[in-house]
Amino acid sequence: MKHFIIKLYLLGQLAFLVESGQAQEFVLPLQSQVGLKEQKSTLLKKKRATLPFFDDFSYPGPYPDPSLWTDQQAYINNSMTDAAVSRGVATLDALNQFGRPYVNNQFSIKLADSLTCQPIDLSTYNTQSKIFLSFFYQPQGLGFAPETSDSLLLYFKNNLGNWFKVWEQRGTNYQPMKTVMLPVSDTQYLHNSFQFRFVNIASPNINDDTWHIDYVKLDAGRNPSDTLVNDLCFTLEPGSILKPYTSMPYRHFTANASAELSTGQDLQIRNHYYTPQNMQLTHEAREVNSGTLINSGALPSAVVTPQTVLGLSIPSYPINYTAPGPYSQVLIRNKYYFNSIGPTDVKRNDTIVRETVFDNYFAYDDGSAEKSYFLYPALNYPSKTALKFKLNVADTLRGLAIHFGPQVPSAANKYFSMVVYKHLGDLTSADTILRQQDLFQVMYEPDINGFTTYAFNQPLALEAGNYYIGITQPANFGSDSIYYGLDVNTNANLQYLFYNVDGTWYGSSAPGTVMMRPLVGQVFNPSHVDDWPKETTVSWCYPNPFQNEIYIKGMTRNNAYELYNLSGQCVQKGRLNQQRISFNHLIPGTYILYLENDEGQVQKQKL
Repeated sequence: MKHFIIKLYLLGQLAFLVESGQAQEFVLPLQSQVGLKEQKSTLLKKKRATLPFFDDFSYPGPYPDPSLWTDQQAYINNSMTDAAVSRGVATLDALNQFGRPYVNNQFSIKLADSLTCQPIDLSTYNTQSKIFLSFFYQPQGLGFAPETSDSLLLYFKNNLGNWFKVWEQRGTNYQPMKTVMLPVSDTQYLHNSFQFRFVNIASPNINDDTWHIDYVKLDAGRNPSDTLVNDLCFTLEPGSILKPYTSMPYRHFTANASAELSTGQDLQIRNHYYTPQNMQLTHEAREVNSGTLINSGALPSAVVTPQTVLGLSIPSYPINYTAPGPYSQVLIRNKYYFNSIGPTDVKRNDTIVRETVFDNYFAYDDGSAEKSYFLYPALNYPSKTALKFKLNVADTLRGLAIHFGPQVPSAANKYFSMVVYKHLGDLTSADTILRQQDLFQVMYEPDINGFTTYAFNQPLALEAGNYYIGITQPANFGSDSIYYGLDVNTNANLQYLFYNVDGTWYGSSAPGTVMMRPLVGQVFNPSHVDDWPKETTVSWCYPNPFQNEIYIKGMTRNNAYELYNLSGQCVQKGRLNQQRISFNHLIPGTYILYLENDEGQVQKQKL
């Protein structure tokens, strides 16, 4: 067995490298979140906030609550940290309000995201009002750590409209959530439009320098030790009712339901009180499309000790539901909730929901990308991934859904092949390829965490059993690799993802789950279809593969041609010379030749 190590590698930015000989896997920070801030077009209206001011970010997001905050740059989520003090955090990173890097210069350091509260009237308070601002913060979380040159800053706005820095934390490696308590007692801040603002200094394109903020509270009548909120709340997202998948077609689930159900759903409940709290948890599972109740009832009560997190595993339940048809979508919503403890207890974090989609795909990921994954192959070798999946019944494989990790520069329109295997080759056998289709192109969906869907020209009928599907990127594309979205809240790579960058297949050693989903069953409308034309007898090229020269049949002298590499760059163009083209200084690899005939029709040939 090969031994893997993790080291740092510089390739335009810091990345984690999982390496074995020439086999290289990389894990990178997110370089953008496509469409994150483009969904909301209306301007935020200024509103007046009052004391107490409080936000635990336990709402869907991805934007801050406009009744409390004036800007949209922070990313509200429950997936970027493993140490939330309540469900949901505000994440500040190196991406702007449109989910794009602030600058493309990887050596720049500048102010990045901000989180600014709505104006608050403090004019009726005085220096004896004991006003304090408290909050929790964490560097890195499940993202990448801010460097020592990066910082998280806090500013107060005075009565003249000037901002003053009142607190700063330099970048550090991973740390658990910490609490900060600051007085607001200077008379210059006791006016009718007081504001505070969190800002991070980041190094764009080096890594995403993530900071997470939670439990922001501003109120009077506090003291320096009043750092916590009386609250009993959920923290991390509930576990899936499925294992190993997070989603699958319902007909495959019912064919072997007992094997596809997880043993239980993990929950976390945190007690911020200084006293033990009795908690009665209730569960409800419902099929959303029909409204059918699947399961419900009170779960065993528990006592949550002060200032601790209680971990629970809720046993799985049988799912006795008949779908309207074999291809019908089934959506099961699991809701967990408990009654609030007291009048000051935050209500919205007392309920948490997780939905499981049964549709036309198999998924191991939870639908959110926290990092990016890519491969760097050896010279003259293609870069290949293969994701293992199992059909419980015979079905039709129609394509693949992929969440590509946006990168700088963009990989849009770069070419790849989609390949289905029955068997991955080893020292004694070759790959068993069931289908390979070339010349798909990378596309990015406009929605955050969106998947691009690709369809085979012809569906592939498969018997029940294990298969592999993945992407092959041609040899010698250098550092121009395709990034995949990487979900780090699940961990299917170690068991189900394989890669090949030097002629040998390896099991992945990159923790997390690459966001690829086999598509089966009914016909779907792909985001992008293979536009490679069927071969024509009008013209063809030989020899193929070639070295320095090719011959063209069916073309006349002076017909125009252009040769492109798979990065979309024109590497040579000109006119035919006696139905022959000579090439100079080409790097070995795959190319696309465009030929224009006498009628002005353009044909493509893959070389």
